[in-house]
Amino acid sequence: MKLLGSAMVVAAGTGLGFSLAQRYSERPRQLGQLIGCLTALGSYVNYAALPLAEALARAAGGLDSPVGDFLRRTAGNLADRGWLSPREALEEAMDANGRTLAWERPERETLLLLGANLGATGREEQQKYLALVLEELRRIEREALMLRDQNVKLYRYLGVCGGLAAAILLV
Repeated sequence: MKLLGSAMVVAAGTGLGFSLAQRYSERPRQLGQLIGCLTALGSYVNYAALPLAEALARAAGGLDSPVGDFLRRTAGNLADRGWLSPREALEEAMDANGRTLAWERPERETLLLLGANLGATGREEQQKYLALVLEELRRIEREALMLRDQNVKLYRYLGVCGGLAAAILLV
């Protein structure tokens, strides 16, 4: 009975460590997807002159991930409720997809600033601002990659070792 309980404690600690490590691995991947989608969004807005809701939906394309869901939800918010500003639509989509997105405060704030400026200025100004946002997101992505490299192994080992330590203390 003690052996079974100890194995369960070790498994729980390992699972917790691996889930924390997964969050660090997922963040740079999602940031890369977001950067690609925002690059496409810039093309749709600037060159194809599509309305923002349609441009967001096309930028998400066939992306089957939390980032694609986020962009499609934002597009839906804008299309269904035309009185929402782009910032409000982004904010509602972030709230709705909050658990699936591995983003932290810097990327959220950057996107909300983008939403505040989308549609409020001419195409050239929007393109310039989008380029600044993309540069900021690339910087955040580089930082996230560094954090991933530092913390993924740490949390995995910590989960296993913590589970083993707790099992030893219980026995």
